[in-house]
Amino acid sequence: MAEIFNENNIFIVEDNLEDKEQLFKLIANDAYNLGYVKSNEECFRGLLTRESQQTTGFQDGFAIPHCKDQTVQNPRLLIYKTSPIPWNSLDGQAIVFSFVLLIPEDSAKEHLRYLAKISKSLIDESFRHRLKTADKTTIHQLVCRNLEV
Repeated sequence: MAEIFNENNIFIVEDNLEDKEQLFKLIANDAYNLGYVKSNEECFRGLLTRESQQTTGFQDGFAIPHCKDQTVQNPRLLIYKTSPIPWNSLDGQAIVFSFVLLIPEDSAKEHLRYLAKISKSLIDESFRHRLKTADKTTIHQLVCRNLEV
């Protein structure tokens, strides 16, 4: 996963976001500004479309939103640490930490592989707790170590 994730892909959001749509707009704009997507509008729509199919809210304040679309140039992982955002998560909790996957439309195999690695790592309660309390550098180290980046 080293090719899809670096410390520049970690965002600590100080502003309160009202809902997941605001987060998705922020993600789409950041992805566009980093050159990861051709269109921030298409990325935003891709995130919304995926969320409408089934919640990406995992448990304990974590979500794994993703966009699998033609606008994505190469697979990327972005991380967002936020104030609580209302979400239709599996456990009904607000989300404070998002692992965001951006995947080209024709990369189904990579998509499933990355999603499986993230999901498996989030089963570990200690890992989740450390991420929630970590700064940007520590988040990067924890993710690289736990996801074998």
